Amino acid sequence: MLLFLILLAFFGFSSASVVARVGSETIKKDELYEYFNSYWREILHLPIARATKEDVQNFLVELVRSKVIRQEAKKMGISLRDAEVEDYIQKNIGSKNLSPIALYFIETEILVDKIAERLYRGSEITENQVIAYYYLNLRDFKMPAQVRLERFVADSLESANELYYRLSKGIEFWEDIKGVKKGEAIWYSIQALPDVLRAQLSPYEVGKVSKPIYTEAGYVVFRVVGRRNEGILPLEEAKPMVRAKLIREKRQEVLKEWLEKTLRNYRVEFYFSQL
Repeated sequence: MLLFLILLAFFGFSSASVVARVGSETIKKDELYEYFNSYWREILHLPIARATKEDVQNFLVELVRSKVIRQEAKKMGISLRDAEVEDYIQKNIGSKNLSPIALYFIETEILVDKIAERLYRGSEITENQVIAYYYLNLRDFKMPAQVRLERFVADSLESANELYYRLSKGIEFWEDIKGVKKGEAIWYSIQALPDVLRAQLSPYEVGKVSKPIYTEAGYVVFRVVGRRNEGILPLEEAKPMVRAKLIREKRQEVLKEWLEKTLRNYRVEFYFSQL
């Protein structure tokens, strides 16, 4: 059940190009489709020809919600730093060639996370809850053979080659190489690794380094820093994952309740017949 006002204009409308209102703010048809096309291609990576009218309607609802969320974040004193956005893009998107509209949705997603964090800190999750979840869901912690990789990104092939040379020789000092950034070390399923990495890193000995690989984000170099065989992830290693999962689930619950309550304070109108 929708908890905010929806007005459907099926028989004409004086401003035919207006498809929604959020308080005093309007969303016009051309603006909607500009946002929709960018989101569909850059965020979902789907061909626009596959989009249906229902997809556009659902997107319009989400666009309205995004505007409400951004207004509320401002009221709560929640803002974003450029470094936060860049870090999110590097970890979750990869490509830096994003339109302002794609950045709008990425920023909104980060704001949602920060609002959820403000609403629920997570300190209420107890050790007993974490342990109970682990043993009740052991199947979820069955892990394939994995390799832990450090990820470096260089903005030029020259820098990437210099980085590869040093790492492959066991030289740990690389900070003076221009345009190189280091990401967090992450565990990957060996079976799921791209062929190009499997060919270069096998047999996955600690210290093994891949040659530079070109991506939209830059030239990427991986280094093996750990390996483990198939089995059940030990409790102590699983605890941070379990706690994060429980906090994430609770935050989603609290965020949903907050959003439903917040939307009641806004006059929202949709004119789906204008699409």
